[in-house]
Amino acid sequence: MPVQENKIKQNIARIWDVSSETYDSHEGHGIQTETEKEAWKQLFKSLLPPGRLEVLDVGCGTCEIGFLFAEMGHRVTGLDLSDKMLEKARAKATGKGFDTTFRKGDAEIPPFEAQTFDVVVNRHLLWTLPHPDVAVRNWKRVLKEGGVLLVVDGLWNDGSLETKTRRLISDLCTLLVEKRNPRKGYYSREINSELPNPHGAPPEKTLDYFRAASFKNVGDLDLKELIDLQKRKMPLRKRIAFNYKYHLIYGEK
Repeated sequence: MPVQENKIKQNIARIWDVSSETYDSHEGHGIQTETEKEAWKQLFKSLLPPGRLEVLDVGCGTCEIGFLFAEMGHRVTGLDLSDKMLEKARAKATGKGFDTTFRKGDAEIPPFEAQTFDVVVNRHLLWTLPHPDVAVRNWKRVLKEGGVLLVVDGLWNDGSLETKTRRLISDLCTLLVEKRNPRKGYYSREINSELPNPHGAPPEKTLDYFRAASFKNVGDLDLKELIDLQKRKMPLRKRIAFNYKYHLIYGEK
């Protein structure tokens, strides 16, 4: 790996190390209600092959999504570059009584043999990768024939005046009410300059990655209903800015 690229990934890992302390309490990250949890499960169930499955939650963070598959009876492996995120994930697994396997590693090049998993899933990961196209190809490599890739991501900032205004109002309200910098922990310009999707992964672009990797039966599900469920637990100052293009892109090997 080139020195500059390795440095960027190390910096990204450090940012998520810090974020791990509050990650599950952030809007859209931790699953806050049973209603939202069941909605995620039903969504995933509709796309899975039958049987008890080997699932890789790649870029797992605190493994909030991976544990949904564990609750459904599947065997889950979590992979992440952040030590602190993995610490949180292991502690949660112990608390829930799950025999989940965790490994530290690069999401773009998962350290597993070909055709190891029935499902590869990730949420809020694709946008933060320097080489998302390479990652999608490698996720296909570790899938078994007939396995499925599930990518949940969104376009966090479309650059429109409406979005900029919403974010500004939300940030000012957070600053006044919570007395904290709402943009603390954001990526630096140096990191963003190395990412092809620093403001989020548009569904159209994600679909292109899937098709370039020759996935079959590729589809796109709008997750507006999930967004609406998440917004129910948010204060108004958060709901103002929580207005994303949010999608699940899926495909079969």
